[in-house]
Amino acid sequence: MTEQINGHKICEALSDPTRTKILKYLLQSYPEAKTISEIEKILQKPVSATTISFHLKKLREAGLIASNGHKRGFKAAYKALRIGFNNNGFHVKEK
Repeated sequence: MTEQINGHKICEALSDPTRTKILKYLLQSYPEAKTISEIEKILQKPVSATTISFHLKKLREAGLIASNGHKRGFKAAYKALRIGFNNNGFHVKEK
């Protein structure tokens, strides 16, 4: 991965249980993109499309997912991730 990683954005994105569930679903579906309505179906409690869009924005800002527009869906940016932290900061590696 060549782009700069912002560890704070990753932590913020993964701090919410709904976002971690969405990311897990998109990682399992990789490389297939999923629409907001498909993502809505895997969430345990009802969540509005607007709220899902907010969560997707946070994941996208952290560099964890990608999209070519809402109609085309969202997909994990990687097949699998390993996120580590040490004295040199955050390290994200594709597995």
